[in-house]
Amino acid sequence: MSGHAEFSDNGNDIICSAVSILVINTINAIETFTDEEFQTDADETEGGFIKYSLPIIKNGKENHDVELLLETMLLGLNNIKNEYGCYIKINDEGGRV
Repeated sequence: MSGHAEFSDNGNDIICSAVSILVINTINAIETFTDEEFQTDADETEGGFIKYSLPIIKNGKENHDVELLLETMLLGLNNIKNEYGCYIKINDEGGRV
C-alpha cells in the first residue's frame, strides 16, 4: 500500500482511513490468527507506505486461513473502489481482482 487517496485533507480523508483500516486489520489478523511468517516495512511519513510480504506463500505454499483473510481484504478494497474508483488503484499481483 502506498500513497494517499487525495479525497480530502490529511486527517479527514475517508478513503485513506478505510483502506488503512482494512490493510492494517488484515496484517494484524494474519499475525494473530495464523502461524505464517511475514516481513513488513512501513513509513507513515512517505505517502502512507506499507510493504507486507509472506515469503512462504510467495514461494508457492498455500495457507487457507491467510488466503481467506487476504480475499476478505480484497473484497473490502474492491467495494471501496466500486464507490470511489478514481481515488483508489488496486494492483493484485495474484490476479484475483
